[in-house]
Amino acid sequence: MRSLPTRGGKAMLDTNDLSAGIVQAEQAFTSYYIIGYYTTNPLLDGKFRRVKISLKEIPAKLAYREGYYAGKEFSKFTAADKERQLEDALMLGDPITDLTIAMELNYFRLNQAEYFVPLTVKIPGRELALAKRGGAEHTVIDFIGEVKDDYGTTIQNVRDKVDVKLSGATAAQLVKSPVEYDTGFTLLPGKYVIKFLARDDETGRIGTYQMPFLIPNLNKELQRIPISSVVLGSQRIDLKDALYNARKDTVQTASPLVENGQKLIPSVTRVFTRGREMYVYLQAYELAATSTQPLVAFVTLYHGQAKAFETTPVSINDGLDSKSKALPLRLSVPLDQLPPGQYNCQVTILDPSAQKAAFWQTVIMLVP
Repeated sequence: MRSLPTRGGKAMLDTNDLSAGIVQAEQAFTSYYIIGYYTTNPLLDGKFRRVKISLKEIPAKLAYREGYYAGKEFSKFTAADKERQLEDALMLGDPITDLTIAMELNYFRLNQAEYFVPLTVKIPGRELALAKRGGAEHTVIDFIGEVKDDYGTTIQNVRDKVDVKLSGATAAQLVKSPVEYDTGFTLLPGKYVIKFLARDDETGRIGTYQMPFLIPNLNKELQRIPISSVVLGSQRIDLKDALYNARKDTVQTASPLVENGQKLIPSVTRVFTRGREMYVYLQAYELAATSTQPLVAFVTLYHGQAKAFETTPVSINDGLDSKSKALPLRLSVPLDQLPPGQYNCQVTILDPSAQKAAFWQTVIMLVP
């Protein structure tokens, strides 16, 4: 490879000598400068400010942005500004952590091909303290999210708002309870990535959460009993008693976590208080059955290698859904006799007639 002097650069001619090309490319970048610019204008008006850079008597090529938008106080955002901020934040590769978000996804079979995927998002009530200290009687939390498949194609999205009161009894409850938002998607089996964003519309604080997830094709499960996600929770509440007014009420009433107007609240963090019950919900699928084939289920808690507690086995003899072939399993575990600490929780499902079983495990934390 040889180089010819030119105005503004060098010609690289291919002689199949890659190492020499790399050396010359490295040498070509030994003489350059990066100039930083710090504005002296303190106004947060959001206006475009032009930047002009020029050199005197120095032949050089300049590459720079011709301007920038000044920052803007969130209280002065227009509706268009707020919408653009949400869209820009959703596109960012790095997470935003001004607002703390915890999230849980589950899946339940609807029919031969489709699965219902309920999403639960929790924000600690204390995260809204800034809005309350600012004198706000309520705040609106904006939610925006999207589900992409393994190829990066957007399959589902959601855009919603939740109105949260910050005064009276609700404010006192927020100190010890999270704000919860629920929605759901209908998806086919496969690998997905969900990105979800929440913003406090009073203070402008944003939090994002991103995670990959898998929906298995349970039709292919032949060796074990096909089961759904397992949901753990310590609360069942009336839908009308929620701290927010979400627009997607139809999603909530369609959720398998709702029974007779009572909703099981998933414990996203898997932390439980001693003295309360832990509720367990899942579905087992009897794909070839025309009537309920009895199952037996129980929950075991292990502390280290030792068995700390096991529930009495429960026999499930009815409740098969003719469309999804789902058999709901509802169990409860009393926690009042267990010392605080970390436990391995195992759910066991047995099919005595087919001699099949299914096991599910997770780690839970028990606190005083």
